[in-house]
Amino acid sequence: MNTLRRTASLLLAAAFSLGLSAGARAQQKPEGITIGYLNLVNAQLVTKALGLHEKSGVPIKWVKFGSGGDMNRAVAANQVDFGGVGNPPFTLGATRALPYKGIFVLNMLGPVESLAVRSDKNIKSLKDLAGKTAAAPFGSTTHYLFIAALKEAGVNPTDVKLIDLSPSDAVAAWLRKDIDAAWIWEPNLDKIVKNGGEIFLTSGEMAKRGYPTWDVGVVMNDFAAKYPAQVVAYVKAECEGIDYWLKHPKETVDIIAKELSLPPDDAARMMQGTTIVPCPEQLTKDYLGTPGQIGQFADTALATATFLKDQGRLPTVLDRAGYAAFIDPSYLAKALGK
Repeated sequence: MNTLRRTASLLLAAAFSLGLSAGARAQQKPEGITIGYLNLVNAQLVTKALGLHEKSGVPIKWVKFGSGGDMNRAVAANQVDFGGVGNPPFTLGATRALPYKGIFVLNMLGPVESLAVRSDKNIKSLKDLAGKTAAAPFGSTTHYLFIAALKEAGVNPTDVKLIDLSPSDAVAAWLRKDIDAAWIWEPNLDKIVKNGGEIFLTSGEMAKRGYPTWDVGVVMNDFAAKYPAQVVAYVKAECEGIDYWLKHPKETVDIIAKELSLPPDDAARMMQGTTIVPCPEQLTKDYLGTPGQIGQFADTALATATFLKDQGRLPTVLDRAGYAAFIDPSYLAKALGK
């Protein structure tokens, strides 16, 4: 009898254990995923339009943000699972210990972000902006570049009345003639150019001067700890969108045009101002690097932080290892089977 009871107990324990294992497996997928995205010309719009994340079977909620600063605030408020930020907001977030990691490259920024000035104001150099009113989203890549360009030209940034406006608000201010210059990104940049503006300086030109800017996809730490396989699936879907952008340019033009309500010709032009990095290349030293050796994005974050501290926007600066700790290429490596 004791043997029978012992056997029965073991069978019950095994069944209970199997039940727990099945329950744990069932919990490997979240009930839903919230993706914060920036209204930018990049391959994430392709991923969104093609429903590549939705193929995982998990309900997806897409939330649009006006800038990386807005994204950081949403992260601090625990409102998103995944997001995207440029290197200045990423650097600010890392220095302030926001709970995220950079996991793949959304894009490298070129003429898609530019400084536009009024063509009737005779602005021939950055020194001509002294005493004028200009706009940029504070904490963004363009704000960072605006300050850097002014300092490089020998202009004290305080001599320019620089106000914090999102790209859409900058367009409204431009149409009211409240501002004379704005460093923003497409598609709102085009609205300024078509209403009396001209391109004065691009983010691509600033990259050649030693100020590269990029946008990186981030995942929240808590989400990654609970659902690591889902993070790999997320990155894999983003890589599918990147591959589609690179291999199907004509179809991508139509997608971008529809997503941003643009004429196809404008969408095609804006795409030329954005560099989309193939996923395998993102694991090289020029970008994220590898899990064992983080690449140049850590150096860019350190340089950006040093600059922001000099401008009084950061109280302290981490060392390179500190910023490298906020970059995790392991999910991308697994998505690529490496």
